[in-house]
Amino acid sequence: MRSTWKAMAKNPSIVLLCVLSVALGFSLAANFYQHGAGAAIAAPTRDLSQSNWRTAFEDISERLAPSVVFITSEKDVTYQYSDQFGGQDDLFGWPFGNRGRRAQPQPRTQVQKAAGTGFIVRSDGYVLTNNHVVAGADRVEVKLADGRKFKGKVLLDPRTDLAVIKIEATGLPAVSFADSDKVRVGQWTMAIGNPFELRNTVTVGVVSALRRERDPGFDLAGYPEAIQTDAAINPGNSGGPLVDLDGKVIGVNFAIISSTQQSAGIGFAIPSNTARYVVDQLISKGKVVRGYLGVETDDLTPAISQVYGVTKGALVKSVTAGDAADKAGVKASDVITKIDGKDVGDALALRQAIGAIAPGTTVKLTVMRDNTEKVIPVKLTEAPSGVQDSSQPATGEKLGLAVQSITPSLAKQLGYRASLKGVVVTSVTGGGAADRAGMREDDVITKINTTPIVDAASYNAAVNGLKSGDPAILVVTREGSTVILEVPVD
Repeated sequence: MRSTWKAMAKNPSIVLLCVLSVALGFSLAANFYQHGAGAAIAAPTRDLSQSNWRTAFEDISERLAPSVVFITSEKDVTYQYSDQFGGQDDLFGWPFGNRGRRAQPQPRTQVQKAAGTGFIVRSDGYVLTNNHVVAGADRVEVKLADGRKFKGKVLLDPRTDLAVIKIEATGLPAVSFADSDKVRVGQWTMAIGNPFELRNTVTVGVVSALRRERDPGFDLAGYPEAIQTDAAINPGNSGGPLVDLDGKVIGVNFAIISSTQQSAGIGFAIPSNTARYVVDQLISKGKVVRGYLGVETDDLTPAISQVYGVTKGALVKSVTAGDAADKAGVKASDVITKIDGKDVGDALALRQAIGAIAPGTTVKLTVMRDNTEKVIPVKLTEAPSGVQDSSQPATGEKLGLAVQSITPSLAKQLGYRASLKGVVVTSVTGGGAADRAGMREDDVITKINTTPIVDAASYNAAVNGLKSGDPAILVVTREGSTVILEVPVD
């Protein structure tokens, strides 16, 4: 070792070479640490210490905390209860031959509670959250960041899993929306919510992917174009905002993929442009009005593109009898390539375009059929929304059951066709009229007497018109078959 240092001392060029080698080694090591093995050495970026990037997350948290709210919902559930021996009377009756006799089940009421997140979208008391946080609730309470509590009136849009809650308050700090069409994969984002009821929790990540619709073995409630993020989202985050580095909302958190039902780094948010449209419609009209074709579509495969000679469009898989497309002559296996002369990129683009057009409008569909291009005029109808005002809950007392509007996603989950209209039975009161008539959970009621049932509102209207002792003939779809049930009105 000493001989080596003596040689270096006698030859200054060796010393210089060693110094340069060490310096280069540190430079390469630093680049490896920053960029990974095999990465190219990038040009120096701007000095982040001179920007506000270092405090961006703190600033966003502080700015948005007053706009994020805690939501609790309650639902009264009635069930039939009986103890093992039929009550105290039967217990004392054992010596007289009543031992083991069960008493008649007695109705009891239990309160089911749920909690979630929302955020203020208008200063005059409008809060946005998820449909699944408040749907079916008998009572909804909104707690602001300053501790104030308000009862809420709910407007629902099950199709997008969004809901607006109106509270009697003014001067509230409303959020700002970003243009979700400009969101890019890899950009920083923050989720804010109340996971496990831990108020105003923030998590940070990036936008992992865009336009998520379905993944193998997982259906995002039938919802298209979801934003995927790895910012941690857990139970209780539902309805909270996903925001960018400007503190603007780019999405509404609503779902996760996880084998444990807790964050696995794969969460989903409804894009802000969709949310803003739904908010405006619910506030101004009480429901979301959409155009409707009455078709089920899918994206083109390479084989279909080759056969039809088109690379963009939506393949019509099925046409609902009696709906707009059927009346106009659209057929299964048609490929819709344009709407009013504008290109249709895929099935999602078709659904979005049609939904944004007012019902009653006649559009011209360009379709490819048997290698021939056709133009078919179609007069759109109104899409079934399944919207129900929480101040008018589904009426079930007269028939002894509870129902909710069926949506395309719910229909698919239950094994029905997506276009099925009606109300799905969520519970049947034991010993009640519907139970005695043979009604089951997951049955879908499509008609009561001569009245078609398309959603909870039409069901309410039909049942409210019935008097005790009236006959109620229900047309029910059950596991692909039609069943007729005669339910006496109690």
